Amino acid sequence: MFDLRAEVLNALHWNLAIPRHAVSVAVNGGWVTLAGSVDRAYARSYAEADARRIPGVVGVRNEIIVAREGSAARR
Repeated sequence: MFDLRAEVLNALHWNLAIPRHAVSVAVNGGWVTLAGSVDRAYARSYAEADARRIPGVVGVRNEIIVAREGSAARR
């Protein structure tokens, strides 16, 4: 049986720009929801692009937030 969530997680695992265990994946009717926190905006974008490339994905809801390191220290 085809496991869409496992396929998306596998794609994220092999993308070195996305920190391990930083992004969680939920799937409902072909819609993928990405959640979590990353340090760079490009990691957020790459995660969404990786999910969209998986056959069977209908759409992606990207709820990943970009938490900038040291932003509190600059205030």
